[in-house]
Amino acid sequence: MTRLITIACGCLCASLLVAGVATASNQTSSSHASNLAAKQCTAMQKADRAAFRATYGDHAMRNCIHGTTNEVSTELKNASKECKAARAADPEGFRQTYGSNHNGQNALGKCVSSKVKHQG
Repeated sequence: MTRLITIACGCLCASLLVAGVATASNQTSSSHASNLAAKQCTAMQKADRAAFRATYGDHAMRNCIHGTTNEVSTELKNASKECKAARAADPEGFRQTYGSNHNGQNALGKCVSSKVKHQG
């Protein structure tokens, strides 16, 4: 009986782990968007604390981040599409332009982050 319970728990844990890994990829992009939104909101708050509070009301930082996350997420998706199109047009030139490691395999991430930084 103990062996049966142990096997059942093991199967349950394995299925939860697989489900967690499958959703982690979706949460990663929203996590990046939330981080970027938080940075933008912090910069706005530092620039003019009174105006920030007047704009976003009580719980201003939370309201700002929740309102900005969708915009940032869209910005990331657009930058990613632009970079993927540039990579498809000239893969070697793209790696040389944006890649910073020994084989240029980090070029897509560097391209997206550079476009988001310039827009933000």
